Amino acid sequence: MKEKLLVRLNVEALEDEMQRNNIASDTELAAKLGVSLTQIWRAKLPPEDPRHNYPGAAFIAKVLDAFGGPFEKFFFLEKALRGRNSNNNL
Repeated sequence: MKEKLLVRLNVEALEDEMQRNNIASDTELAAKLGVSLTQIWRAKLPPEDPRHNYPGAAFIAKVLDAFGGPFEKFFFLEKALRGRNSNNNL
């Protein structure tokens, strides 16, 4: 059986792009992307944090639309960590 892959946010690349675009806070970023501040905060958390969320298709599309690609600049694939938190149904 193949291992499940999950999309992770490259936080450092996103924060670098925020600086290049004079976006001073996650609140400003949320407004630019049209997402909630909570979505950004949860995507930036380490995956072992039970509050972490992997970015969904809409979030990924909005980041790429706002800053341009490629996908690999802002996101990467990671093997699923089974049992990373009690809310995980992997």
